[in-house]
Amino acid sequence: MQDWHLVNPLVLSWFDRGAALLSRLPEGVAIAAILLPVVLAFFSRRMVVLVSCIVGAVIVFFTFVAPSYAAVILAAGAYLGTVIIALTGIASRRRAAARHAEFAQLRRDVDTLLAAENRRFLSGLRAPTKEQSADISTIPATRDPSAGANNSR
Repeated sequence: MQDWHLVNPLVLSWFDRGAALLSRLPEGVAIAAILLPVVLAFFSRRMVVLVSCIVGAVIVFFTFVAPSYAAVILAAGAYLGTVIIALTGIASRRRAAARHAEFAQLRRDVDTLLAAENRRFLSGLRAPTKEQSADISTIPATRDPSAGANNSR
């Protein structure tokens, strides 16, 4: 903890250099840099990602326009971020519940199809075919035990 007094001036000097660099950037380049995440998020085709990047870009833009209100801007941005996260959680839960219901219905359909297949298979085993009925008619129904004993001697 004693070395923090050495780190603080170093980090502040980096911030000063960054602020000097940003102040020399043309406005068009700065706006393009701010909007780059929004453009990239647009290609993701996910509404939550796009809205989150727009909120972030607005926060950065307002911070550059009015740096004296940075605390208020960051607080408002953090609030909007938490609202987005909460709404995403609600939507995600609803999608998961709908997916779960769809999987349950598919499982019932598969079970019904398996039961029908088992019934068809068992009825095929129980019902003799023409070939099986011909073989069954040639087999003697009863066998005389005394006839078999006399023939073996």
